[in-house]
Amino acid sequence: MITNKDYTLNFRQLGLITVPKGTRVSHWTATGYDEKIHFVCEYQWIDTNYPEINKLLRHDIGFYGLDVPKEYVTEL
Repeated sequence: MITNKDYTLNFRQLGLITVPKGTRVSHWTATGYDEKIHFVCEYQWIDTNYPEINKLLRHDIGFYGLDVPKEYVTEL
C-alpha cells in the first residue's frame, strides 16, 4: 500500500510533518497485523524533507508509529 496524496499532520512535539504521496504503509504493528492501521514503513523522505530533525523523526515514527488515515491510502 502507498499514500495516494500528501498527508500533513502535527506529529508529536516535532510540529507539522507531511508524509509525501507514494510513501509505503503497512498493516503491521508492534503487536501484529491490524487492517485498521496504516503505519508508515518507508523513511527516505524524512532525510530529504527534514534533515534538521531526521534522526529524531525516524526514531519517533519507528517507535510510536505514524498511522495514515485510510482515505490517504491506495492498494498497490
